[in-house]
Amino acid sequence: MINNWVGFLLKKSFEIIASLAVLVALSFLLLKALPGGPFDDEAALHPTVKAALSEQWGLQESTFAQVSKYLVSLLQGDLGVSMAHPDQRISSMIANGFGNTLSLNLISLVCVVIGAFALSLLSQRYRGGFFEKSVDQVMITCISLPSLFWGPLLIYFFGFYLNLLPTAFLTSPVNYILPVLTLSLRPLASLVRLLKTSLKENYDQDYVRTAKAKGVHEWPILLNHVLRNSLIPFLSYLGPLLVGMLSGSFLVEMLFAIPGLGGMFIAALADRDYTLIVGLTLFYGALLIIVNSLIDILMRAVDPRIQEEA
Repeated sequence: MINNWVGFLLKKSFEIIASLAVLVALSFLLLKALPGGPFDDEAALHPTVKAALSEQWGLQESTFAQVSKYLVSLLQGDLGVSMAHPDQRISSMIANGFGNTLSLNLISLVCVVIGAFALSLLSQRYRGGFFEKSVDQVMITCISLPSLFWGPLLIYFFGFYLNLLPTAFLTSPVNYILPVLTLSLRPLASLVRLLKTSLKENYDQDYVRTAKAKGVHEWPILLNHVLRNSLIPFLSYLGPLLVGMLSGSFLVEMLFAIPGLGGMFIAALADRDYTLIVGLTLFYGALLIIVNSLIDILMRAVDPRIQEEA
């Protein structure tokens, strides 16, 4: 058992390091493929000065040389400095913008998970009734429409028409309501539909009928037996769900004027700030890879059958 876990964790660590190295290389390749450069908009620069700046930042070197130098700096814990703001280090910029992005995504994720469990369990408990049908209709509506639709609609209705909620920044707990709703609705709908399906499949198994025959009540059956056996599809979907929420938060941050990593990334793309783009890409990639690895570990701990197959 212990040897299996040690081998699994070593394999995961190697996969994380390899994935990050590939991510850095792909980032540099894609940036090279984009038209223009970080100094092309500086019309007043003399060609000699522009060439000197390119040499200073290593833009004239081959992609392999740039990636190698970057990986060496990365191993030393250095993400470099911003090309557009040479007085600011990438690590400091990410740290300053990460607070709002983290709080927005974390609160949204908690709301999505709690809401998905509550709605799915209640739908299963009152299966075939008015509650389940209503939840299905609402979830179909939510999953069919993107954040680009929900954001402006919520801003207009709650912010301007009813004048109940603030529509910008994250200066107070009330300011979180509309951004969290905008970011959560579609992931919540997807997760509810997935969990409902899994609950229904497990509820129709023989062990549930056996528990009922022994006189076990409905809620203990759902919580102690059916829910636990339905967690594997739920956990496996958390990785793609987080990817969708993190990418969706870019748009939400722009809609609600939230100073976070989303707006920073878009500004870096506009400025062709290569070092900041690669730094943010690596940060997001590392975050998602580590989260997915933690989910794999959690799935392995929840379901012993995965350990046996490994």
